[in-house]
Order: sequence, then C-alpha cells, then structure tokens
Amino acid sequence: MPLLLLLLLLPGPSHPHSICEVTKVASQVEMNCENKTLKAPPPDLEAETTNLHLGENPLGTFSTSSLVYLPRLTQLHLGKCQLTRLQVDGKLPRLETLRLAHNKLKSLPSLGQALPALVTLDVSFNELASLSPGVLDGLSHLQELYLRGNRLKTLPPGLLAPTPKLKKLNLAENQLKELPPGLLDGLEEPDTLYLQGNWLRTIPEGFFGSHLLPFAFLHDNPWLCDCAILYFTRWLQTNNVYEWKEGVDVKVMTPNVRSVRCSNSDPAEFVYTYKGEGCPTLSPEDSLDYDVYDDEVPAAKAAPASTSSPLVLACTSPAWGVPFLLGSPPTRPS
Repeated sequence: MPLLLLLLLLPGPSHPHSICEVTKVASQVEMNCENKTLKAPPPDLEAETTNLHLGENPLGTFSTSSLVYLPRLTQLHLGKCQLTRLQVDGKLPRLETLRLAHNKLKSLPSLGQALPALVTLDVSFNELASLSPGVLDGLSHLQELYLRGNRLKTLPPGLLAPTPKLKKLNLAENQLKELPPGLLDGLEEPDTLYLQGNWLRTIPEGFFGSHLLPFAFLHDNPWLCDCAILYFTRWLQTNNVYEWKEGVDVKVMTPNVRSVRCSNSDPAEFVYTYKGEGCPTLSPEDSLDYDVYDDEVPAAKAAPASTSSPLVLACTSPAWGVPFLLGSPPTRPS
C-alpha cells in the first residue's frame, strides 16, 4: 500500500516540448523547425512567433491558412521542402519575407491578397516555366524578387507594374530569349538586375529608361551584334556591368564591361565596342565613334586630345561618379 501511494504521488509526465528550437531576442521569437522530417507545420508553434524556419522538411504542399494563428509572423522559410504546390488561402498580414528556394513549384499563385506586406520573395531554383500576368498584383511593398534558376522563357508584359518599390530583380539562369519592352518602367529606384545565364540576343530600345542601375549582370548570354544591338552598345559605354561570382558581395566587385560579348563574331567581340558598320546613321549624341584602350593604361601617359564628345574618351561611373577609360572599367574606390 505505501508503494502504491508513492506511485500516485509521483508527478506525471510534463507536456512534451516542441521539436522546434526557440530563440527569443527582445520582441523577436524565432522557431527553427528545419530538418525534422515534418510533413506539416507543427501544431504547437508559439503564438508570438515572428520568424519561422521550416526548411528541409518533406512538406510536399503548403497552405498559408496553416499559420494564420501566428499574427506576428514576419519571416517564413520554406526552402528545400519538396513543395509542388503553394496555397495562399489564409492571410498573413505582417509577413515580409517568404523564401521558397529549391523546391519543385511549377506555378506561382497571386500572393497580394494573402501577403500584402511582402518585401522579399525568393522562388529561386524551382520549375517555373511561366508567370501569370497578375502574379505580383497587390505586392506594392515588394523590394526584392528572386527567380534565379527556373525555366522561364518569357515574361508577361507589365509584370512589375504592381511593384514600384522593387530594387533587386534576379532572373539569372533561366531560358529567357527576350525581355518585354518597358519591364522596368514605373520602378522608382532599381539598383540591381541579374540577367546572366539566359538566352538573350538583344535588349529592347529604351529598356533601361533613365535608371542608373548601379549593379547589372548581363554576361553569359548569346548577344547578337547587329543593328538591333546598338541601343545596348551605347548603354554599356556609360554604365557599369559586373560578372557574377558566387559568394562575393556585389559591393566589392569590380566592373567588367568586357564580360558582355557578341556571340556572332570570331574571335568574340565585346558588345560595347561594336561599331554597327552599315547600320542606319545615328544622331550625333548616339555616335559610336570612340577609342578603345588596353586594359592597362600607363599612369604617366596622358589621355590623347580629342575634339569629339566626352563620351569618346571617358565615362562616369553612375555608382560612384568616378571617370574611367572605356577600355579599362573602374575599380571601386577604397
């Protein structure tokens, strides 16, 4: 009898702890549920969760309605979850970051009604072959859009019209053969454009508008140097372009205009030096007559005198306001 009484007095098993790791810093509550073999979000997530990591779980499908009881959620990470379907059937009013990279999504639903506060959307390395015209409707706060490594062949006209605050657009490593005219129209201040590794042959006349675009990546495309490329040629002469290197911060990269080459010349000609011989006469301000210098210009050698436009001898880096010789792209000031 005393033994039975003792057993009755022993405390019962406590409520099982969540399988997710919880970190609390100030008002931020981060729950890390990565790589837990989950097939759905765990039901015992803290109601005050702000950052939720569900990556590397075999979810297969995901519905935003499963997290509507997390009113403070601002970041949601769903990378490498084998997702084939994304349902936006529940509103997450404060969500600012949604990361869906390395999944198997073949389509992307319109997100604006469910995620009106979204600032960063990463759908890199999925299986998207196309985007619906209104996929970004309602995302007026979006600043970063990552679509690298999909199968996109075309983009719908007006794709970015709902996202005037967009600053970073990554379309690298797709199968784009052309860009819709006016794609960047309406953007207030874009600063980074990734287009490397596509099938682009030309850039539409006026595509860049008046945007300075401090960081542009345009290499590894089969650029066709003919009369249609002359707008792009002129743009390259007065703007900085870079060659992407994995793991290197763009802010420490050196401009490399020679990374953009013609595919129809042997040896490969640089697009920015293409003179357009035989093409219709250009206006004086569009003249392609300029000197091309070697990569290394001796410091003691003065620039040759010229009576032509300043564009002939030097350009000004829009990113830093530093003059540089056309044949020798500038290095970043220390």
